[in-house]
Amino acid sequence: MKKKIAVTAPYLQLEWEKYKHLLSDYEIVIPPVFERFEEQDMLRILTPDVEGIICGDDRITEKVIDNAEKLKVIVKWGTGIDSINKKYAESRGIPVRNTPDAFITPVTESAIGLMLSIVRRLDENNRKMHQGKWEKIRAFTLYELTTGIIGYGRIGSAVAARLSAFTENVIWHDILTDEELNPDGEFFGKRVALPELLERADIITIHCDLNPTSRHLISEENILRMKDGVIIINTARGPVINEPDLEKYLKTGKIGFAGLDVFETEPLPEDSYLRSCDRCILLSHNTNSSPLHWEKVHLNSIKMLKEYF
Repeated sequence: MKKKIAVTAPYLQLEWEKYKHLLSDYEIVIPPVFERFEEQDMLRILTPDVEGIICGDDRITEKVIDNAEKLKVIVKWGTGIDSINKKYAESRGIPVRNTPDAFITPVTESAIGLMLSIVRRLDENNRKMHQGKWEKIRAFTLYELTTGIIGYGRIGSAVAARLSAFTENVIWHDILTDEELNPDGEFFGKRVALPELLERADIITIHCDLNPTSRHLISEENILRMKDGVIIINTARGPVINEPDLEKYLKTGKIGFAGLDVFETEPLPEDSYLRSCDRCILLSHNTNSSPLHWEKVHLNSIKMLKEYF
């Protein structure tokens, strides 16, 4: 009897025909997914006879894990596992696997692309041209500004390294020690305390995990520490930013611009103020987009799943 496996990762579903032969020895369940499944959805998908899953950002809670009596492994397609109760799963003997280095290059390039588009006013100039206008818009270079990086892990440190081609004005903050971050001791930019970063940075780009210390890290108290007209970039996790506070200070101009790939509610509601704010560049949680890197994660996810059976 074939072991039953659920595949709920949207990106793998999109290219399933190309990879399904690698799991031909299993009974595969592929429920159609738009962005992610919530707990109630997962209770219907991870039934007691399902033994493995390759998931996206689905809510795999304690209740879901208890429901999946035969579950042996959870493979997260990609990097972030904040939607999975990893501690509880592992207490039940269910390993949670992911691909930590999956999208360093595409996310890094996207974050810097958002900075450049805003600082150089490329998006704004393009929209005005399409409106029939011809304006000389005042723009800056990254060299003229200070960029603050929150989270100096794999992606944050890569952003710092690539920014070194543009500017020396990079500061960063992380809750981990230098030794924990990089035992070899190579760092780009200058480490500072979070209050100093918030006060000095013209651009703040977020690259931290979502955890109890980072949830709503960017909210009113810390926004008020920032420079007037600050630029905020978020390609990490939506709930790092308190979205109502972000909207409030975009309206006042305290926040000058935002480049956002992730949101507290995804898909971003159609009536969100952010959709109507022309000082926001909005992406659809898609900065990992890259055929090369997608293929690597498809293959690695399938490999990790098969290792348990």
